[in-house]
Amino acid sequence: MHISIAKFGGSENVLTVEIASDLSLKDLKAVIEAESDFAIKAEEMSLYFEGKLLGDDNQTLAQCKFNDYDLLTCQRASANHGLRPEPATTSRRNMNPRDPRQLFEMIRSNPEMLQQIRQNSPQLVDAVQRGDFNRFMEHIAAGSPEMQQRMELDRLASLDPFDPEVQRRIHEIINMQNVQENMEHAVEHAPEVFGHVIMLYINCKVNGHLVKAFVDSGAQMTIMSKACAERCGIMRLVDRRFSGIAKGVGTQKILGRIHLAQLEIEKNYFATSLSVLEDQPMDMLLGLDMLRRHQCVLDLHKNTLRIGNAVETNFLSESELPIHAKLSGNTPDIEDDISNSTTENNSQTRMEVSTTASSTPAPFPEDSIKHITKGGFTREQAIEELKSANGDATKALVSLMTKSLSIPKRKR
Repeated sequence: MHISIAKFGGSENVLTVEIASDLSLKDLKAVIEAESDFAIKAEEMSLYFEGKLLGDDNQTLAQCKFNDYDLLTCQRASANHGLRPEPATTSRRNMNPRDPRQLFEMIRSNPEMLQQIRQNSPQLVDAVQRGDFNRFMEHIAAGSPEMQQRMELDRLASLDPFDPEVQRRIHEIINMQNVQENMEHAVEHAPEVFGHVIMLYINCKVNGHLVKAFVDSGAQMTIMSKACAERCGIMRLVDRRFSGIAKGVGTQKILGRIHLAQLEIEKNYFATSLSVLEDQPMDMLLGLDMLRRHQCVLDLHKNTLRIGNAVETNFLSESELPIHAKLSGNTPDIEDDISNSTTENNSQTRMEVSTTASSTPAPFPEDSIKHITKGGFTREQAIEELKSANGDATKALVSLMTKSLSIPKRKR
């Protein structure tokens, strides 16, 4: 069997000796004197186990009920006669953090520590009190990935080192240790890398409708969802000859392209083209074509998007982002409920507006008004334009479409 011996009040080195269990304590003292640098003669040596003096030198190690790798403390009897070392202090002083056996003995010899550990891990304390070192190691490894890796490396070290599977497993464990070390280094020196970064959105208007646009310099083209285009009343301008498939992280169907649309940002107007996607979660995305054309600068220090040298607009805070872009409080179920509720409310509102508008008498034929509203314009716009066109529905529709494409001049 193996016995570990530490000198009380001496160095932190622990001597481990291999000795037969049928030998006496007197024989053990002789071995300690011969193999240690404690400078204590056998006849002057006192041995302690679990804080108790082992006074009968004729007792065998088996009679002392030692287990393999149990830790004993030795000291000079003549200098410290009648004194007992404090087990907790001694164990801590001679503790080797890489030796789980010493940890086991330290806990086992300290009732106060056992009581504290029992509150959080009663099974661990039961294993210690039963002297079941293997069970103790299982509990330690279960709560410590490092200990699991160390035990696995010890197990693999006992196998054939030339086995490819063993080498692969050792390589994986070492790589994982490097990854863990890198992560701990990041937590200590750059904890901000574990935070969340919100995406860059700005407020803008398309055809008078407010849109939250996502600024993405990594996207090649500016895009808009079909739902947003319908809401802004510009689906009539989609050129379906430019339909296709948009490829990136995924693939989406391009319904077509709006060659020219006006984008209002901070009461300034900018021309842009839009590719309309069939199923796009975000309303609008400002791509590199738009950003390059208008010489945009993403100023993250000021948290603004600068367009040219004159216009600046702030990026939205997290509370102002669309629901799908928020980092917290965002679940598919909630989004679906809100989306469905919004759709129902919008449908109900449109029905109410339509009912109210249709009940209002108009000075022009209803067919002429419907011909214009089918193009995405409101009933009020249709009636107003029909007045200017002397009731000519075609002329009124062309006039409205021309106005929607015109770009107001900037004020100097």
